[in-house]
Amino acid sequence: MIIDLPGFDFEKTHQNAVTIEPLFDKVRQFLDTKGVNRNEYALGSQLAAGFGELVIQKANDYWLVCTTERGTNFDVAIFSNEFHAVNYFIFRLTGEKETIDWSTI
Repeated sequence: MIIDLPGFDFEKTHQNAVTIEPLFDKVRQFLDTKGVNRNEYALGSQLAAGFGELVIQKANDYWLVCTTERGTNFDVAIFSNEFHAVNYFIFRLTGEKETIDWSTI
């Protein structure tokens, strides 16, 4: 699955390639259109996550996608960039296997 995020340049080489909040806003909008309940995931921090939620967050130079329960992380996937992390995060929540057209949001 490849996600095209108009307005985001995933090819930048500096550490903060994408401003995180606008990226998470786009992800949240997309998940809303797919009917994914906001109680099923947390964006940016596992501190905001509830019981058994999927979390995506930036940690130093890496991106983590994991399920969290009572402060313990399970099924941790580590990515070197936000592009692959967001793709995997959305796949885990929706099972979406086709290109996601972000311009429709």
